[in-house]
Amino acid sequence: MDSIDNIHLLAELENEFCELNHGPGTDRKNYPASDYLVAPFGYSEDEIHEVITRELVIPVCFECTMALMEEEWTLIFCFACSSNHWINRELAKNMYHHQILWLNGCPECTHEFGGLYFTDLPVLTGYPHFLTQHVSLTAP
Repeated sequence: MDSIDNIHLLAELENEFCELNHGPGTDRKNYPASDYLVAPFGYSEDEIHEVITRELVIPVCFECTMALMEEEWTLIFCFACSSNHWINRELAKNMYHHQILWLNGCPECTHEFGGLYFTDLPVLTGYPHFLTQHVSLTAP
């Protein structure tokens, strides 16, 4: 994503609402977005070179941004249908060590499991990242 795309997204931020799950019966209009989670997807050509084929941009509210940066919650996100669920790590039957688990297909959109990918959000730079953090780090 280039700097023009970044500026365009940030200009639209005040009209966006969080796309992440806040529980049953909640209205997403009650959760204005405060940032975008930007996650690249692609493949590795070799051990050094990675090719990004697309970037998934998800508007997130302040509460979800904080949850993604802390150790209490893991987000499971299907990039085939955008379905997502939060898992409280203390209450989970399994041990989760990552902030985000990406599914390529889930029970809500397909009967085929296409793969599982995981992400630990970097503290300062790297991918995936929050757009406002990335813009402030790359601004001249």
